[in-house]
Amino acid sequence: MIVVTTGYQLRLFEQIGYEKLDSSLWAGSFNARESSMQQLAPYVGKLKSGMVRVLIDLYSKPGDVILDPFCGSGVVPLEAMIAGRHAVGNDLSPYAYVITKGKLTAPRHKIEALSKAIEVISEVEHRKVNVNPDAIPEWVRRFFHPETLREIVAAFEVLKEREELFLMACLLGILHHVRPGFLSYPASHLTPYLRLRKYPPEQYPTMYAYRDLKSRLLAKIERAYRRPLFTEATNGVTGQAYQVNAMNLPLESRSVDCIISSPPYFGALDYARDNRLRLWFLGVPDWKKLDQSLTASEQVYLSQMLECLKEMDRVLKDSGYCVLMLGDVERNGSRKHTANIISELAAQVTHGGMGTVLIYSDEIPDIRRSRRRTKTTRYERILVMRKA
Repeated sequence: MIVVTTGYQLRLFEQIGYEKLDSSLWAGSFNARESSMQQLAPYVGKLKSGMVRVLIDLYSKPGDVILDPFCGSGVVPLEAMIAGRHAVGNDLSPYAYVITKGKLTAPRHKIEALSKAIEVISEVEHRKVNVNPDAIPEWVRRFFHPETLREIVAAFEVLKEREELFLMACLLGILHHVRPGFLSYPASHLTPYLRLRKYPPEQYPTMYAYRDLKSRLLAKIERAYRRPLFTEATNGVTGQAYQVNAMNLPLESRSVDCIISSPPYFGALDYARDNRLRLWFLGVPDWKKLDQSLTASEQVYLSQMLECLKEMDRVLKDSGYCVLMLGDVERNGSRKHTANIISELAAQVTHGGMGTVLIYSDEIPDIRRSRRRTKTTRYERILVMRKA
């Protein structure tokens, strides 16, 4: 379904050829078609790379600067660079920042990434003896063999000192899972909880044995470069990542050609809780405090989003497009039509204003959900706005 309003907006429809915006263009799985760099680490609510590619092609051109102020796992910035656009990503979450920065700064050649990893692993061998697992919170220790935990802690120390965010993102990507190529005891992949009932230690002792960091990290890097998609189009383009509040971006006014993003969904996802184990290794001991800043309550969502829209309008060039992927939220029998709400908020922006071009609706099939059979987000709506 496409919602059209009046006059000015109808003329904009004719200019961009809105009939090309069709969910059939991003139907099916893109796991085997997208850059394997998009799979560095798991992320709840991750955007579909195929949808992002279509939006980049429709609303920008090669050489443009594309901004994602709520970049999450960095899908938009990486797809922008692959498409020959300069990319700027931002997210307040340390986990999202590391993944995005890691993607944008990945070595162009696998041999370079492996060489850096071997240097880090060598340093880890020296440092791990100084790590005391007993000084680590019990809820973290429960996920790992003590010797594996020593290596993980030492690795994060080295990676932080060297600012090797690509390798750090790879390490975060293998932190917990049930598969043998991961570092934890059997656990969920997306959100951290142990699967002791399904895999009791007495029946599956090998799943609770020591898992070495070296072989698993090197194998992860190999997988990351399976389909890197570095081409001539990526030569000369730049990628930047920030970790700031989207209400105050460190960008010059009118410096961005196009904004493509997926803002938080009215508190439908718990970004810090879902990544609490990874955040602990990144130096965030209190995930609950972080969750308050990442998952806006209904009481402050509208006022904060209005400020974000003002900031997006400030950095966007005249006639530039602002494309937002938004989810309807159903709770207690009522539905929040987020795209309509954001469209109305954008009309209040005072720096020139972003007029709504269209709202495209796409029902989310259950297979695309990270949490199956949930009713919190049934529809994904693409809100297309253009700066007057």
